[in-house]
Amino acid sequence: MTAETEAIKAQILSTGNAEILLEENDFLIVKWIKPEIKYSMAAYQYGKTGMANNYPWECSLTEEQIAFFLEHINAAVEYFKSKHHYFHLEVKEVSYENIVSIDEHGIKFSDLHWLTYRECTINFNRKYPNSRGNCIGERNITAEPPYIELYSTYAHTKILFNKKGLFRKNKNMIDFHNLQRHINEFGYTTLDLS
Repeated sequence: MTAETEAIKAQILSTGNAEILLEENDFLIVKWIKPEIKYSMAAYQYGKTGMANNYPWECSLTEEQIAFFLEHINAAVEYFKSKHHYFHLEVKEVSYENIVSIDEHGIKFSDLHWLTYRECTINFNRKYPNSRGNCIGERNITAEPPYIELYSTYAHTKILFNKKGLFRKNKNMIDFHNLQRHINEFGYTTLDLS
């Protein structure tokens, strides 16, 4: 279970008005007892700056759905993914040329956007719960154009290696390997989709 889900669990249980029927990595199935009996999925409410407000994201469920999901957990996971906005994230495309700095904490871009490797690791592990290590996203050197997509919060950052010109292919490969080398030097990696 993620730290965010643990926090939501503690918040819900602190009301004294609910019981947790199912705990998963990214969500809970909750039976609310007061003021009336109702059921819901609850999860962390992601926003541009973390928790969008002081309340968890919720999706109401019927008794029939609850009975089914408690017997078919994979179906509950798929239903959650179809409803929760985290799994429908935007992908922000930026050119490698827009990178201002790369350091041991993350990457800063010319539009004042920045990401941290830590947030990317958390988000990657959320999408791939069985993954281990410090993977922060995906890369594909054979795509046109080649890219490295980092799992930043709210909108993934897809860094495109799309220089134009006579020697563009060679320059793009050098830039791609340069960024991957920096990421590796700071103790992180990306999943190779090539």
